[in-house]
Amino acid sequence: MVAKLRLFSALCALVAAVVVVCQVNPAGLTTPAGVDLRSTFAPLPDATPPPYASTTIKSPVIDLTDPDPFNPCRDIPLDAVQRIGLAYTPPTQEDSLRCKYDAGNYQMAVETFVWRTYEESLPPDAVELDINGHRAAQFWIMKPTDWNNRWWITCMVAFQTSYGVIQQSLFYSPIYSEPDPDCMQTNLQRAHELSPYYIY
Repeated sequence: MVAKLRLFSALCALVAAVVVVCQVNPAGLTTPAGVDLRSTFAPLPDATPPPYASTTIKSPVIDLTDPDPFNPCRDIPLDAVQRIGLAYTPPTQEDSLRCKYDAGNYQMAVETFVWRTYEESLPPDAVELDINGHRAAQFWIMKPTDWNNRWWITCMVAFQTSYGVIQQSLFYSPIYSEPDPDCMQTNLQRAHELSPYYIY
């Protein structure tokens, strides 16, 4: 009985060895000629860095866009904001490069985006126009509807810049605003007044 068990275990070991060998080197599979294994530290032939990269120890290093090209709360003078009636309360710096202005019956926000292009910011129904010689677009965020009239009405003017986009939004509550502004027309007027202070 012990001899049979030893014979059976030896046979199982032999079958296992054959299976492992077949998996490592399957029959009929040959390696193609020209495989060149080399150290990962060796440079590839004709490997030149792209034009935006610099050659340093941690190469390539990508030149990043200025993360703070235009901050509305810092770069738009307070007297310019007061002159057009946007200083009912002082301008408030919000998240990132967003500045909130208060006109009493409506609010405005001017925000800079360096990680999104002008084209990516526009919805399909945007209307493009020229504001003081700068490419811009005007569109609704929340249009006046029966449902929205209980909450907020919001419209936007977006400016194309060399680093991304400047978005100027106007928003108000039809319940608490007296009188209700004409969102699109008022925002366009403020865009004409503020755009000379924007950094493109």
